[in-house]
Amino acid sequence: MTFSMDTVIPTTAGTGTTEVRLNSDAPIQVPDGINQIVEVVPYWVLVGAGTPDESYVGRIRLQSNDISVEPCRFMMPSISTGDAAFTSIGAPSLKSYAVNIPNANGANINVYGQSMDAQTVAPSIGCELVYSTSSTGNQQYWQTPDDISTSGTSINTRQTLNTITITDGRQITSLGMVVAPTAIAASTHYVGEAEFQSSDFQVPFPYKFPIAPSYTGLGAAANVLSNPANPSNPKFPTGHGIPVSSRCLVNSFFTNRDAVGTGATVMPFLSFTR
Repeated sequence: MTFSMDTVIPTTAGTGTTEVRLNSDAPIQVPDGINQIVEVVPYWVLVGAGTPDESYVGRIRLQSNDISVEPCRFMMPSISTGDAAFTSIGAPSLKSYAVNIPNANGANINVYGQSMDAQTVAPSIGCELVYSTSSTGNQQYWQTPDDISTSGTSINTRQTLNTITITDGRQITSLGMVVAPTAIAASTHYVGEAEFQSSDFQVPFPYKFPIAPSYTGLGAAANVLSNPANPSNPKFPTGHGIPVSSRCLVNSFFTNRDAVGTGATVMPFLSFTR
């Protein structure tokens, strides 16, 4: 077994929510001799000076006409600005997403990036693909809702989020949620629990976990300090995930545990096997 990796050329996504193809609007070709695409590692950065009281929530999508990869769309770590022009912006650490896409030898892969909320300053989005010459595990499919949701503002408010649909799935292998502050205020913190439910789950167990919290400083020029490993994304060992019906509609919720002036941008996501 030999590993390799390659990167797509970063692409500016614009200030709106239009999806753009990375790598200079061209597919990236997997080298000959590669058996699987093991992981995807996205990253992004603001192109220029940030604007106060904005958060960047984005999604990556893989598509190919040569091999089966879809659905393969997952959330990127969020980027949050502070409440004044001279505050610093914390950069999230790189996060890898397991895909284990087989039969990748020579395939053309289209990689798309998308901001889920319009912003003043455009982000530049890039991505790394990790390859292997042999099998590294079962293929993982990734799915999100089509649109973002907004959390409540009162403490202990349980907000219903947009649903996720899984088709031809066997088992959910991970759950995830991005919670990004919007308007920032001093000493205001975003903390709470993610929750996933479905009548199509074939087990009656709870699936709740804490989101990666964000903390805001004390002064009027408050920075937002987010968990550098965000988003929250608990994973299940192979064979120990959530068994689901072949067509599964997943409901998700976010309960905020601190009162805030403005609701956060919230986006759930998950991975599954077939």
